[in-house]
Amino acid sequence: MPIAEVTTPAKSLFGRALRIALAAVLLVVAAGIVAPFVTMASYSGRIREALEAALGRRVEFQKLHLTLFSGPGFLLDSVTIGENPRYGLEPFAFVPTLDARLRLDKLILGRIQFSSLRLVDPSLNLVKKDDGTWNVVTLVERLSSPRRVPLSLFPVIEISGGRLNFKLGVRKTTLYISDSDLSIYPERSGKLYLQFSGSPARTDRAGNGFGHFRGTANWYLVPAGRNANQLEANLILDPSNLSEITTLFEGYDIGVHGTISSRVRIEGPATALRLAGELRLEDVHRWDLLPSSGEDWQIRYTGGIDLPAKHLEVQTVPSRGSDHAPVAVQMRVDDFLRSNHWTVAARLADAPAQNVLPLASRMGLSLPPNLSLTGTLNGGISYAGERGLSGEITVNDLSATVPGALPLTAKAATVGISEGRVHLSPTVLQTSTGNTLEATGDYLPDTREVVTTLRLGATPLSTLKSETAAWFGEDPTLGLLTGGEVSGHVTYTHEESNPALWSGQIHFADSTLSPAGLGAPLKHSAGRLTFNDPDFQIDDFSATLASQTLQGSYRHNTKAKPAERLHLQIPSLDISRAEDLLGPTFGKRDFWTRLRFGRYRAPVWLASRDLDGTIDVAALSLGAVPLGSFRSHFLWKGTGIQLTSFLLKLPEGSVQGQGNVNLSGGSPRYRFTSSLAGLSYKGGYVDASGEWQTSGAWTDAARNFRAGGTFSGTDITLSPKDTFSKVSGAFQLSFADGWPDLRLSEVNASDDDGVWTGEATSNGDGTLLFDIQDEGRQRHVVTSLVSGAPAEPAPPASAGNLH
Repeated sequence: MPIAEVTTPAKSLFGRALRIALAAVLLVVAAGIVAPFVTMASYSGRIREALEAALGRRVEFQKLHLTLFSGPGFLLDSVTIGENPRYGLEPFAFVPTLDARLRLDKLILGRIQFSSLRLVDPSLNLVKKDDGTWNVVTLVERLSSPRRVPLSLFPVIEISGGRLNFKLGVRKTTLYISDSDLSIYPERSGKLYLQFSGSPARTDRAGNGFGHFRGTANWYLVPAGRNANQLEANLILDPSNLSEITTLFEGYDIGVHGTISSRVRIEGPATALRLAGELRLEDVHRWDLLPSSGEDWQIRYTGGIDLPAKHLEVQTVPSRGSDHAPVAVQMRVDDFLRSNHWTVAARLADAPAQNVLPLASRMGLSLPPNLSLTGTLNGGISYAGERGLSGEITVNDLSATVPGALPLTAKAATVGISEGRVHLSPTVLQTSTGNTLEATGDYLPDTREVVTTLRLGATPLSTLKSETAAWFGEDPTLGLLTGGEVSGHVTYTHEESNPALWSGQIHFADSTLSPAGLGAPLKHSAGRLTFNDPDFQIDDFSATLASQTLQGSYRHNTKAKPAERLHLQIPSLDISRAEDLLGPTFGKRDFWTRLRFGRYRAPVWLASRDLDGTIDVAALSLGAVPLGSFRSHFLWKGTGIQLTSFLLKLPEGSVQGQGNVNLSGGSPRYRFTSSLAGLSYKGGYVDASGEWQTSGAWTDAARNFRAGGTFSGTDITLSPKDTFSKVSGAFQLSFADGWPDLRLSEVNASDDDGVWTGEATSNGDGTLLFDIQDEGRQRHVVTSLVSGAPAEPAPPASAGNLH
């Protein structure tokens, strides 16, 4: 037989079968497409009854659609699952879409029974009554009812993208689970197999969730025995932001950032669940600091959970192969579904001190760069949500070193933590040179404020300056002194980005002080220095200035008016040496300034001066000539000095007055009014008053000196033959030619022979010539400018002796 005759009927049969299959597929697809549009209103009642039987709750829905693609079933829109009245009036769940799959074996028999119920984007309320019972537990307990119905006959329940709310009585908690996926598979063996995932969240904080967890669990509804496992679960916390996890528990970001992840195994009866797992922390740091990549911790832990008592306890265990753990951490959570009281405690046993430095730095504690620390830590520290950090740690055999400073050692240092404060108890620190310091301190994590106080006995100033500079930075107050020894206390305060503040009180001796405005330093200085920004004060001060001894006190306060107060006592002072001592203030100018090229700019210290002062000189002299005691009160404001009063008590007589000094041009200008009383002269006494002015520094000031005023005298003997009971008149005095140029006018001189009037002038040889007359009588009197016999002309600097 030909081959064609055999194969043709087979091909025809195959083609017919293919067409039938294709038609069937098209029919199924068409049915699946049309099914959702087929009205199923007549089945609503039966479907509602079947759902209520499966869930044990009243069920309401708005629309019902038939589906065929994934098996026969129904899609229900806007489903409300009611609540058991025992747990309140609010519905158990709101479900936008419920996908209910039917069991084919029951459908063939004409019965409606569901194989699975899938709740899409639902919102469920998990309620706990005051007696400790949960609505979801009573719902699941239906699966273990005495009917002994095989669990496999109950539908698989799935939740996709749900929100799980928690209620305690009638009050909703702030905690909920967002984006939750849950699948519950009943098995014939009497076990529920669960798969779950979700993100814990809080209603009082913005965001979609705090971290993400997932896992699987076996829940044995009827355990084999009292101590048999009722729950077996594996839970995974995916890498999450540490701040989000702390916010979940605490309600706010406590300021610690990083990454946290964990795996844990949970098993046992409900009253004694056992857990074991591993926790990983990475890049832990304060919120405002950069993370330090590459540093992380892997921590093994074990613990237990008592579900009825709502109690959780976890503790770390030593790493594999180690019997001793220098740091042991324990966490307790009580009433974790209601008030959520939780505590984390760390116990340290001979923990290496150097290991805490990286963490302390990342937590924002201000530490000197390149700090080296050795020692062992012992003690405990805990954190409780309601009271924060607390505890006490002792550092034994402490040794701390920073570049540029002597190593500091201590047998023990104790740090206490309470009420948001880290406190270093008084600790005796010893340097390698044998000097000791007592240190106390406080650190406030919330504000990052550091307060450290150092107390010291007789210690070289250089040691104190090097230690404080290396640990805290330069102290500008201590920078005023060099050399010598100090004792007392110094306090350093620093908060956030604000400038550091220094305060304290120290006694110094045999030091050198170099204030601005002096031509030589104050050597062999001693006194008491008290400073507390903005107040700076020196008391009981003594020093040597270019072999001149002085004593006094000084205070500077930028908030006071005036800002500076000075009281200076000088046993003896030679005016002729003042140029060297006060040169920077009174006219030390460069060559170009003297030629008046360029504009004079007052130094900063001079422009900002605001001083109220007094000066007392017990013995003022001009070269070898003693002048007497001197006292003056003055106000120094920038480049202007006002002498409100001065008094010079001469061996016989006194000079007093007031005036001002102008330093704005780089060369001082003087203008004064003064009066002289009781000056012994030519056997009698002279009084004078008037004004004088000059400019320039020292020798220039004498050359530019000008004075004028009136005078009067009593019992003046100008020569053996010329004695006057009274002499008065006006005077003009200058040193323009290098010697005293004195001119007297309106002279009135009285003696037994009459009243003589006229004038007088001085010569370069130091004589004074009177030309007076009375009723046509002429009289010429020659005398010396100074008392006694005529002398050589006085040097220009003697002008300062007159006024």
